[in-house]
Amino acid sequence: MADSTVFIAVEFGKAFSGYCFKIAGLTQIRLPVWGEEHSLKTCKTPTSILFDENGKFLNFGYDAVITYSKQIRANEAKKFYLFDNFKMELYGKELHRDVMLTAKNGKKMRAMKVFSESLRFMKDHALEMIGKHTARAKPSASDATWILTVPAIWSASAKQFMREAATEAGLVTEYQPDRLIVALEPEAASVWCRQLPRDGYVERDLAASDKIEDVQGTKYMVVDCGGGTIDITVHEVVEWGRLKELHKVSGSDMGGQTVDKNFKTFLRELFSEKVFDEFEKNHPNELQRLMYDFSNCKSYESDVLVQCPSNLQQIASRYQGIKDYFKKACGADWDSGQILLSAEKLRSLHGDSLRSIESLIKDILKNRNLKIDYIFLVGGFAMSPYVNSFVREKFGGQCKVVCPVDAQMAVLFGAVTFGTMPNVVESRMSRFTYGIGTANLFKETKHKGKSKHVTKEGKVYCDVCFKSLVKRDESVRFNEVREHDFIPLEKDQKTACFSFYRTERKTAEFIDEPGMKKIGSLTVSMPVIKEGSSRSVILNIKFGFTEMQATATDVDSGETSSVKLDFMSK
Repeated sequence: MADSTVFIAVEFGKAFSGYCFKIAGLTQIRLPVWGEEHSLKTCKTPTSILFDENGKFLNFGYDAVITYSKQIRANEAKKFYLFDNFKMELYGKELHRDVMLTAKNGKKMRAMKVFSESLRFMKDHALEMIGKHTARAKPSASDATWILTVPAIWSASAKQFMREAATEAGLVTEYQPDRLIVALEPEAASVWCRQLPRDGYVERDLAASDKIEDVQGTKYMVVDCGGGTIDITVHEVVEWGRLKELHKVSGSDMGGQTVDKNFKTFLRELFSEKVFDEFEKNHPNELQRLMYDFSNCKSYESDVLVQCPSNLQQIASRYQGIKDYFKKACGADWDSGQILLSAEKLRSLHGDSLRSIESLIKDILKNRNLKIDYIFLVGGFAMSPYVNSFVREKFGGQCKVVCPVDAQMAVLFGAVTFGTMPNVVESRMSRFTYGIGTANLFKETKHKGKSKHVTKEGKVYCDVCFKSLVKRDESVRFNEVREHDFIPLEKDQKTACFSFYRTERKTAEFIDEPGMKKIGSLTVSMPVIKEGSSRSVILNIKFGFTEMQATATDVDSGETSSVKLDFMSK
């Protein structure tokens, strides 16, 4: 495979998405400015995509939101498919290639199409920008290495879903899968934080050295506070500035948009479900503007005023006077067309997210052997003064809490850096015990009551045995592989199918144990049948990177081939 001429990182966020790129051989990282044609100037654009009534892609980002708003005014919106904040549809669910998403108009579309068209837009926009703003000719997708960020707590099936969506979008082909790197968001942020000079942080109380990567043995935690998730990873700086993971990645789905959801719940309780449901159904553009204004308020640690949409006021006024709604409202008041939220009320709306952050960090710090030097707060939600002051208040006495100046861009900038040196994280801790289902000769003392398989030759096997390949909390190096030798049960077998499982238990023995979860499968081909041959096959699986990879070697022929791991086998 030819060397890449450009590295392009894409961050597909719950609320906002963006990309940045770096030309091979140069140090500068560049990114577009979004929304200028709409009198905006942001480093990311809304994760919103619009399709016409026939399911044809129309717009992404600000253009999608603006176009949809125009259709609402023309009373044509119900014909159009608008999807926004759909990233978290991949979290914590059983995924398959035909899973559906519901648009604003209530109609459904394949999630794979929604994600792939979003990524196609990002791809085309990036290649166009690189062609316009560099001295080089417009590159093709195959000239680039693409780095796609995902939450660390996502399942193997969610990562595979994003890889297949990227392939469908044309970022890479099935024949050059190495052109796409799936990067974990807190890891990417960690890579960025480790090489920042002291003036790259809001605080200047770092160690004497300018960069964390220069101080071998430094241990730090990255708390990535995004719109959808809270993701945490813990690293130690080792030789050559590389990183060693000290604690398995952890997190929750209680990111910044949990605060927005709580604000919506508050409004629904304040004005009544009847009033708010009518407003939400008939004036979605005004609701979106309201939520945008509220999101800006999250950056203040004081009383704030949120403009109340005129249509919400009109609907509410049909039932009672506006001020009457606020007579029993705790922490909120009416002020000349605006909702006044007290600082205490705003903080209470953050409560669910703050409690989740506290619980996750406490769970890591209870390991006395870690002795964390720093907590790095990154992500757009980390810029909230409530998050910042809360983490400092709770954990500032145990380690230094610092925030990069460009906290909301740490994942994206780190991802493009990660793409140029994917082995920067030299080892990772396994979140689960992973293994495969196997068959062992049946022993009554050990396998009593278990499922049996009888071969054509009359041999009896227990076919629900579990072969552990890596255990929970085990450290696995970047290039380390785990090996499993197997012999087909039948002499004339031409394929062998393995099921992948995960469990929290470190000593699991059978796939029918409580807590055992099937997460995927793979099929190994053994086409050559030779009389008297042992027909042994060696399966090698690489666990140390962000995605699992597998190869199979036929011992008899010596042929090795890559094996596709399918985590969406439904």
